[in-house]
Amino acid sequence: MWGYLSFSKRFSRLKVIAYIVTFHRGKIMSESGTKKNSSSEKDVAIEPAKKKTFLQFFSREKIPESNPKRPPKDIRDENDDLVTKHLSEESQQTHDLNMQKGNVRNKFLSALTKTGLKINDFFQTEQRIDDQLLEKLEDRLILADVGIETTEDIIKELSGSFKNTKLVDRNTLYKTLQSILMQKLISAQKDLEIDYEESPFIILVVGINGVGKTTTIGKIAKYYSQKGKSIMLAAGDTYRAAAAEQLQDWGKINNIPVVSQREGSDSASVIFDAIESAKSNNIDILLADTAGRLHTKNYLMEELKKIKRVIRKINRLAPHEVLLVIDAGTGQNAINQLKEFHSSIAVTGLVLTKLDGTAKGGIIFSLIKKFNVPIRFVGLGENLDDLQPFDAELYVQALLDGSSNRNY
Repeated sequence: MWGYLSFSKRFSRLKVIAYIVTFHRGKIMSESGTKKNSSSEKDVAIEPAKKKTFLQFFSREKIPESNPKRPPKDIRDENDDLVTKHLSEESQQTHDLNMQKGNVRNKFLSALTKTGLKINDFFQTEQRIDDQLLEKLEDRLILADVGIETTEDIIKELSGSFKNTKLVDRNTLYKTLQSILMQKLISAQKDLEIDYEESPFIILVVGINGVGKTTTIGKIAKYYSQKGKSIMLAAGDTYRAAAAEQLQDWGKINNIPVVSQREGSDSASVIFDAIESAKSNNIDILLADTAGRLHTKNYLMEELKKIKRVIRKINRLAPHEVLLVIDAGTGQNAINQLKEFHSSIAVTGLVLTKLDGTAKGGIIFSLIKKFNVPIRFVGLGENLDDLQPFDAELYVQALLDGSSNRNY
């Protein structure tokens, strides 16, 4: 009995031991499998780097763009081209404007070569304002037909500016004289203001024989045509032979219509028909020519008054501008012309022609001093673009310099 019990105890102990061994073996196997799997996963995750070829060692890796929103190169180039083009156009416009100003300045200098005071001939580096200097300057001003009264005013103002000064440098003297002359002319620099709502704007052109009225009309027509305005001409000079044909030629040159009648027709009738035609065709500006007449002939001046009355039957505010054309070479006689025309028909603007052919261009000062009528245009030569709006600064500069070169 006791033997059986001891045997069964030993057997049970063996079973327990076997169970424990089996349990541990399974756990070890399980852990071993897990390690193996993790080891294989590591092997998959960490793969050996691919070998580079020889040339790949020298190639740069592509770096991603820092700003992926930047526009494509062709669009950027197009924008750059637009900016460059815009700047080029602005530069070209500025260049053209400067060239135009330079050309006009040269025209003034060239036209006033004969009138020019050429003060560089007697202005020294340091100048004493004495009687000798003032007499020289006075002579030059009178020879330029500035007029005795105006010359005396200029000399008085110049000497007064340096009353307590012994020596004056040449540049200061030049600028002081320039300022004095400018003050006497600046009131005459008024561009013709055209009211295009008063269509047509009627410009009546008057003057004595031979001053260049018809040519002036042709050049004014060209000037405003280039500004994009529609122009019509009225051949109101029905007395002079071939006057209408001359105006027709200007019409062809400028490609603008001309209203005319046969020679000897009533001048007022021609201008009346031209106004009616201009109104029906929506013309901006009507330039009306008139026959040349001596300001001393009363019956001819009465005819101008008749023309003005006829024009006012159509438009009570017309003519909107009465331009008196004066030959610059006329000299002091221009004062009498302006006086008579102004009293008869109320001159509102002047055109001074042939400045390039006379040494008496200083007449402008006397005209302004006595009448203060604006100078609309000045004739600086024979070419179409030689009729220019009056510029007081350019005129004074050309008058002082003349043909001499100012180096100060």
